[in-house]
Amino acid sequence: MVRFYSKMVCSVVCLAFLIGCTPTVNTQQLDIGVSQKESFSKVIIEMEKDESSQDEMWYWLNLARMYQVQKEYQKSIDAFNKAEVILDEYENRAEISLRNIGEGIGSTLFSKGADTYYAKGYERTLMHTLNGINYSMLGNFEGATVEMRKMEKRQEFWLKESESKIVESKNKKSELQGNPDTESIPAGYSMASLLQDEEVKNMVNNYQDAFSYSLSSIISKIANNNEYSEISKKRAIALSSNAEVLFKEQKVQDNNVEVQVVVLSGQAPAQTIEKLRVPFPYTGYVVLDLPSLSVSKKDVSNVLISTSDTQLDAIRLLKTEKMAYKTLKDEFPMEITKSLVRATSKGVVSKQAYDNGGILGGLASSIILDATASLMEKSYRNWEMLPNSGFLSKVSVKRGERVLIKIGEREESIFIPENTKNGSLILVSYLTNNNIGIDNVQY
Repeated sequence: MVRFYSKMVCSVVCLAFLIGCTPTVNTQQLDIGVSQKESFSKVIIEMEKDESSQDEMWYWLNLARMYQVQKEYQKSIDAFNKAEVILDEYENRAEISLRNIGEGIGSTLFSKGADTYYAKGYERTLMHTLNGINYSMLGNFEGATVEMRKMEKRQEFWLKESESKIVESKNKKSELQGNPDTESIPAGYSMASLLQDEEVKNMVNNYQDAFSYSLSSIISKIANNNEYSEISKKRAIALSSNAEVLFKEQKVQDNNVEVQVVVLSGQAPAQTIEKLRVPFPYTGYVVLDLPSLSVSKKDVSNVLISTSDTQLDAIRLLKTEKMAYKTLKDEFPMEITKSLVRATSKGVVSKQAYDNGGILGGLASSIILDATASLMEKSYRNWEMLPNSGFLSKVSVKRGERVLIKIGEREESIFIPENTKNGSLILVSYLTNNNIGIDNVQY
């Protein structure tokens, strides 16, 4: 009995330690902070002070995007590199034995919130895409092309990882009593209709997007890597026929240059945990803790580009929310299996606690497990500052004129200098009508 209660005390001590590791800036504070330029800068300062989260990939990804909006491209590159180091370490460790990837399927903390975030496939792709934009805005198009090549290499491991997790999930399911249904979406699950969305079901995969490949083609061409540009162009068009218009040859008039416009807007869905009570053989029911997604935020539906003699809509080629839903849909059977494993494991622990400590022991066990799960869920984060939409446009502009960009309720303009040699790349980062970053680089 004494030994049992000493374990309970140790659990409480561990819980107190975990409380001290919660992020300085939580998701809600981050969401409020992005609304104004002034509050946005303050949030960045607070995040920079947060030493407790610097071993988390989501921390560096969020900072990287925030630096990018502030036009601090080198700091953004450094932050993306920190995120990449964390991901590389994970992939290198998992490469030794792909089976290790699935080891967390029955978390010892009995909580979905205990999962360590290493980004989903689409997030890993976009990490390199956005970092490529950073290099481009510094005029280093060769460095940007390197990032785009890394993007493709990263996708190879994601496929291996996904396959390994599916195998491990099937192994775990075989250990569950009653052969529970892990394929059907449970009644009452809030994401059910979104996972059945036709666009989501018809997507080629959950990690490649036409925006990244179109941008890769554009950047590679600027860097005079025509062969790789052509390869990226074909992949972009294969993913979305809407990309084709970007690559149509246009006759550039004398004193005109080609201007590429890149618009990143909104915030992609943040990951959350949803509790759902479902029927289960032998026990009657279990409470599942399933991954869920919030709705995308602060996005725009269209971007209008104007010059003295042209007006056109930018093409939306990135729909991050759809990629997030597709990933959740593809992983859902695995997630149900993992949740069932956690739920049944909790039942075993509570039963042992009751056997050793009576009613009081069972109650204490339940309280600690629930408190631990609740605490871990507060630190269950992802790349909340990831743009939800990516628009691209190409327009011919006279040197010495302005390009007008209408987005949301704002109209911004960029001057194209007389001494522009071949063209200009414009980057617009839209968070709200009161927080827009806009910049350009000549090439």
